[in-house]
Amino acid sequence: MNMNKWCALPLLIIFLMAGCATNKEIYYWGEYEQLIHDAYIKPGSADPATQIEKLNADIQKSEAMGKRVAPGIYAHLGFLYAVEGKDSQSKAAFKQEQTLYPESNAFIEGMLNRARQNEENQL
Repeated sequence: MNMNKWCALPLLIIFLMAGCATNKEIYYWGEYEQLIHDAYIKPGSADPATQIEKLNADIQKSEAMGKRVAPGIYAHLGFLYAVEGKDSQSKAAFKQEQTLYPESNAFIEGMLNRARQNEENQL
């Protein structure tokens, strides 16, 4: 019985120490979550140009920190560029989202198709 207690003690210590480990974030979110939150809660609180500036700053920070850009940042950036009428930058941002996160392919293709339709309608 005493032997079992001594064997269990190291295991208990290991489990307790593992619980103290900090989680390292895989992605750098920057102000993205706050921008999305504000867009729904306080519409118009940040114009597209301001959001573009903040997202580009977040992308630069993530690269400097060696972290991946959070999913959705490039897609949102592409949307904002489209709102501003910057079609080539919009497409580039959507393509970057697609490259980094292939699971977003169906969504991004839909956005690119809508962008193409808008271009055709403007001609």
